[in-house]
Amino acid sequence: MTRPAPSAPSAASVPAPVRPPAAWRRWTALGVPGLVVLGTALALLQGTAFAHDTFHDCHYFGPSLRMHIAAWAGLACGVAAPVLYAALVRGAVRRGWDRDATRTSGLALAALVLGVLPLLLEAFGVWALYAPDPSGGYDCSGAAPVHGPGRPAG
Repeated sequence: MTRPAPSAPSAASVPAPVRPPAAWRRWTALGVPGLVVLGTALALLQGTAFAHDTFHDCHYFGPSLRMHIAAWAGLACGVAAPVLYAALVRGAVRRGWDRDATRTSGLALAALVLGVLPLLLEAFGVWALYAPDPSGGYDCSGAAPVHGPGRPAG
């Protein structure tokens, strides 16, 4: 007794992919690029606006809490963007939606590709939090005059 070989599904029996609903398109178009932009903004904020937090009156205080929050939150946003995109695409494929039928998927993918460089910047920002003091010493090393008070200049 032999069983007949299963036949391949015909084109008529396979349903055509359905266009994703508006909620999926909204999350893809706004969520993924939004996370990339937010992570980039936090990394730039940590490197520019909060950079003055480490020294006060020639005393090294180390990275501030604001620098830690901005660096770690930026890295979290940079890593969450591809995870969100992968979850949205996987959910669309599982439901039988045509993820390529909308421009939002292409926009999100372009944001992810362009977000690779900011992701490296965010990782460098976290590394810089734990790097040693760049001046190599205490207080304002090298900023004081070579001949202090009481020493002759020549």
